[in-house]
Amino acid sequence: MIPIKYTVGVGLIAVSAVSPATALAQEANRWLEVEARVSSILDNMSLSEQINYTRVDDGHMFPSLEKWGIEGTTSYDSSMGVHIGNGTFGAQYPSLSALAATWSINRAKEYGLALGYETRMAGGQQMLSPSVNLYRTPYGGRAAENVSGEDPFLGAVMAPAIVNGIQTQGIQASGKHYVANEQEANRQNVDIRVDERTLRELYLPGFESMVKNADVASIMCGFNKVNGDYACENHHLITEILKGEWGYQGTVVSDYNAVHDPFKGAWAGTDLDGPSGLQFTEENLMPYVWSGQLPREVIADKAKRNLRATIKYGFQDSLNTAQPLEHPEYGARSALDIARESIVLLRNEETTSGRPLLPLDRSARVAVIGDIAQQAPPSPFGTAYAPPDTYVTELNGLEQLASRPSKVDFISEMSLNPKNAAWYMPSTGDFPVSNHGIKAEYFDNVSLAGEPAVTRVEPGVNLNWLTGTNETQSGSTTVSGFSTTAGAFSARFTATIKPTVSGRQVFKVRADGPYKLWVDGELVLESDGEPYAQDVVNARITSGKTQRLRAGEAYDVRLEYRREDGSFTPALGGLAGLQMSWASLNPPRDLSTYDAVVVAVGRDHDDEGEAYDHAYELPDQQAARIRQIAESNPNTIVVVHGGGASDMTPWVSNVGAALQAWDPGQQGGQALAEILYGKVNPSGKLPVTIDREIEQNPSYASYPDPKAYRGVDALTEMEYSEGLYLGYRGYDETNAKPLFPFGFGLSYTTYDYSNLTLSSNVVTPGNTVNAQFTLTNTGDMAGFEVAQLYVEPVNPSVERPEKELKGFTKVYLEPGESKTVSIPLDSRSLAYYVQNTDSWDVDAGQFRIRVGASSDDLPLEGNLTALMPQRLTTRNSNPLPGPIQAAVSVSETEAY
Repeated sequence: MIPIKYTVGVGLIAVSAVSPATALAQEANRWLEVEARVSSILDNMSLSEQINYTRVDDGHMFPSLEKWGIEGTTSYDSSMGVHIGNGTFGAQYPSLSALAATWSINRAKEYGLALGYETRMAGGQQMLSPSVNLYRTPYGGRAAENVSGEDPFLGAVMAPAIVNGIQTQGIQASGKHYVANEQEANRQNVDIRVDERTLRELYLPGFESMVKNADVASIMCGFNKVNGDYACENHHLITEILKGEWGYQGTVVSDYNAVHDPFKGAWAGTDLDGPSGLQFTEENLMPYVWSGQLPREVIADKAKRNLRATIKYGFQDSLNTAQPLEHPEYGARSALDIARESIVLLRNEETTSGRPLLPLDRSARVAVIGDIAQQAPPSPFGTAYAPPDTYVTELNGLEQLASRPSKVDFISEMSLNPKNAAWYMPSTGDFPVSNHGIKAEYFDNVSLAGEPAVTRVEPGVNLNWLTGTNETQSGSTTVSGFSTTAGAFSARFTATIKPTVSGRQVFKVRADGPYKLWVDGELVLESDGEPYAQDVVNARITSGKTQRLRAGEAYDVRLEYRREDGSFTPALGGLAGLQMSWASLNPPRDLSTYDAVVVAVGRDHDDEGEAYDHAYELPDQQAARIRQIAESNPNTIVVVHGGGASDMTPWVSNVGAALQAWDPGQQGGQALAEILYGKVNPSGKLPVTIDREIEQNPSYASYPDPKAYRGVDALTEMEYSEGLYLGYRGYDETNAKPLFPFGFGLSYTTYDYSNLTLSSNVVTPGNTVNAQFTLTNTGDMAGFEVAQLYVEPVNPSVERPEKELKGFTKVYLEPGESKTVSIPLDSRSLAYYVQNTDSWDVDAGQFRIRVGASSDDLPLEGNLTALMPQRLTTRNSNPLPGPIQAAVSVSETEAY
């Protein structure tokens, strides 16, 4: 692989071995060859064959055409790694939200190249990635999977760079989920109500950019409705905008059985009904063709697009076959590079010594708290679930970089891990209190009625019904003597706990059925067992805290559980089983003797992922634990994990440092340790706004509670009531101050912005204006800085946000070094969408160009003038200025 290097300005410009004119001629010839081959097959296909080439139900992506010797293709899903069943082939990458936090075109390309390579080695032809849906609310269950953050321009830059990386490896990419798929709660039924201008300016540019700047092979339409029609049955979105206005020549594929009505889906423009092919059958579609309601040309166009996708990539001649991964280092390197540049330093206060808490001295004594720190790096439930084969935990990362491993202590007493919970047998009956374990009673009914069918001692409650195992600190034991793999049953677990720390204790239960938990006679937890969603079902999780308990005293615990449906099958991080754990909310000893305390908190597949939206607050009483720890040691460093942001307000002002680590991937432990010890200077910037109070979030007025979209009375309509004022735009509109603004991120050095000039003070159709300024590292440590450019209309004639991101670049600077940085702008950078003319308009007038380190820190200003009104077409305009279009391209010489 040719190293990807940074350049001043927009990033790497693709290098071709031939002249641009020659390259264009070669591409035109390839297109003619593909179209000729497609036509030769299509002209000889019957209507029946064409219909059957628009559906797949045999596990492939595109079906086979045996008559023409074309085999069916294989797709793999991904967000954080290539899925092979419930496992991961190759690397576990950081989440796409982490990639967004790098603000790096080069990291996006590197990720795409590595992911495409691993897909090819796995024997696949398609990779169902990336996703460019926006971060509308911190509730979003699939925030980890989206590379746009809350800004369409950020996604419009990052997404085509990923796609070009994937497709340079000979693998088709699929941009998703088209469109307005910003919530998971009731996603199969919710109707998103959003006005056309908001769609065009916020939710569509990421898709438009993948089409125009990456020739993305396929676009996946989503589950939700948009303004009354399902996304895969929306003629306006698919045929009028995507295929019509943007001139898209690729394939529109359905999300998982997301076509509900065969005629609507076919007429709207969806080309492939998968993976079960339920709607695009001959039986369903033939009557519409015979009646003239569905012209044969519509069916032929679908078959043509699907054939084009197969032949353009050479899949008709040979398919990739699965083989051992020859170069796992490609994925590992990409995962580490992204992790290093994605972790965002949010707070770094001075200690009593007068210097910032971070970076730590390698000889510092450090306590580590939080189960996430000693486990495999987290990934969400569902599509993003990617358990790594090899990884560095955050605990191991710190131990490896500390001057001696003994300088790092893990505080296990505050870890909620069902493998390590300490249980004692109850003191009644045949089970003396001195024995470790839990009394388990299994009943062959769902009501705990009669005598138990089996009574035995379990070493803990970490039970998996499908594997018949119980994973605890004493190892893996087999659950025998009672069949739990099928049918309905119930169980009662009784034990005694002996807290080692006085104070409140937190209990956590995860189960695939209803349960109740009592501690010392108090009902602490209860769940009705109803899943959050019906399409992808995860086990239900709750946690709660007890009253104050005394150290060394014995307290009775009773857990009652029933499994009413033995057909529950988990996938992608799900659980068919039962888990229970407990831990102290208070530190087990005086933490003030440590130089620092690292607390790993956040979400993993237990409580974040596909098909449901979660609360804003941290789960499992983690905020309370942070406050207790910070009281014991103000040099507390909190590392927050998850696809998006969580509520930091209850504790952030009390801790010495805070970092947003997202889902950091298999090398995340190494990257975090490098940052905490100062080997790497943090450079991540927030791709989202972190709310001080959830009520301040611009979407809160129409989406205050995800629970309203669950259950039998679930709401089925969502109004995007904030319109254009998503994220930082909404905060500008209300003059509210978030906890941390969009684009924010601290460094161990300081940067100075100066000398902003524009290559022209006037923007005209077709020209590019370069905003040039000087960026200086005024500190004593080398690092990357993300410089951001926002456009502010002065006295606009229509309603517009105060400012919008329209450019950025990531620049590396040695201490004391200065560089002249250039960020390009064009007419589209100043335009807004006008529905009645279906155009992007630029009004004559003034525009203030603002440059700085975040949306809330823009020290440089310049003025740009549009002397006359301009009208840009939706077909010929591009979300990215020309130099950035070139920057997101990937040359064939970069593939491996």
